[in-house]
Amino acid sequence: MSDPATKPLTRRELRKRERMSVPVLDIPGSADIDAPPAADAGPLTPDLDLLVAASLAGPEFESVTIADSDRLIAAPAAADAPVSDVDRLQTVVSAVTTSTEIPFPTRAQRRAEQPASRPRRASARERLAPAVHPAAVTAPAPWPRTTATAPANRVRKFATTGVTMVAMAFVALMAVATSLPAEALLSSADVQAAAYNAKLSAQGEPAQTLSMTGGADTISVERDGYESKTIAEVAAASGIRMEATFTNNPNGTVQWPFSVGVHIGDEFGFRDCAGCSSNHGGQDFNPGLGAPIQSIADGVVRYAQDGEGSLGVHMIIDHMIDGELVSSVYAHMIHGSMLFKTGDVVTVGQVIGQVGDTGMSTGPHLHFEIRVGGKDGTKVNPLVWLYANTN
Repeated sequence: MSDPATKPLTRRELRKRERMSVPVLDIPGSADIDAPPAADAGPLTPDLDLLVAASLAGPEFESVTIADSDRLIAAPAAADAPVSDVDRLQTVVSAVTTSTEIPFPTRAQRRAEQPASRPRRASARERLAPAVHPAAVTAPAPWPRTTATAPANRVRKFATTGVTMVAMAFVALMAVATSLPAEALLSSADVQAAAYNAKLSAQGEPAQTLSMTGGADTISVERDGYESKTIAEVAAASGIRMEATFTNNPNGTVQWPFSVGVHIGDEFGFRDCAGCSSNHGGQDFNPGLGAPIQSIADGVVRYAQDGEGSLGVHMIIDHMIDGELVSSVYAHMIHGSMLFKTGDVVTVGQVIGQVGDTGMSTGPHLHFEIRVGGKDGTKVNPLVWLYANTN
């Protein structure tokens, strides 16, 4: 057991001893303050002991030296201390910053570092060379030309050349075939024979003929000669005497009563002539006896009479033109030439009869009237109306 006299004092005991050894100062007005007891004052009372403990409760900044030598641990030497990760990283960074060149391995070094387990691929010459035992190979010899590969090379070269020549010949034949005319490769005798046969076939084939209803128009077309007759020729063949009094449009919805211009006779209104009416209610046209008469527009036959009255053989057709009922009258036609009867539907340009000299007539002509409002409507000047409405 250790001696109590040699036992080290605790911090509290040391503070108590220091406070007891401090002399009490005589400060005026400090009589009421409890002074610490003197050294020979005896043991501390419980209240004083609490007061001393409260004063010692503050922080202590004094260093304490442990006397026990067994509790001291010696630090390792600087040379034997392990290198930390931070020191190693600082060493690498300092080495990189001090040297701007980073060494890279060369291609030879990389090939040397690669594993040697991958076999080297043999070249074409080595594959074609005859197999030789490794023990018999003493020195590299030049690649020998075998007798088997030489014919194969010649055959391959010949085949390549042959294919190229065939392709070039095909291209040349295509160019000739597309650039030359069809008769370029024929002889002169072949060309003459073909022309003669074509001429014979043209002479043997009959011409085509298109006849309109009632013989109004006859169009003749040669199949190989492409000969066609004009409207004037057709009109002349039909018996119409042409004059440049008007021009008819065969595609119009309202046309003249003749396909071509004809002579214009007595006009609408008053006239002074022997054997004729003084108040003429229509327009006379003189194309010639038997000339075909055509309807001026689409319509329906309102009246048709083959007689010998004042108008002779005549026909009345009703039309709706621009929303208005208009009747056209065709008089003095040849007996039996009318092609339609009451109630029939006719179209514009369709032949309805032929020019004659029936009824109260002084000669072959067409007496043409326009009646606005129907059969019993108002008669107007037909020439003025036709000029205004034909298209």
